[in-house]
Amino acid sequence: MRRLLLPLAVLAALAAAEPLAAQCVMCKTVLMSSAEGRRISEGLNHGILLMVAAPYVILGSFAAAVFRRPLLLALSRRRRRRG
Repeated sequence: MRRLLLPLAVLAALAAAEPLAAQCVMCKTVLMSSAEGRRISEGLNHGILLMVAAPYVILGSFAAAVFRRPLLLALSRRRRRRG
């Protein structure tokens, strides 16, 4: 029974994707039909870009915090060997 759970979940997600994508097209069509809608759509586009960029900024900050100290130690060792 557990072996079927993942394939069924994937199948359900794929089946739901098409109607959800159709709604995106409908929203875009409605928003682009008026001047006010175009202004609203610009705000939505900026919001989407922010949501896309946020995980990369968080991951980059975490990676920098984790790897900064070992990299600085390695650089100081190299300088001591050369100097």
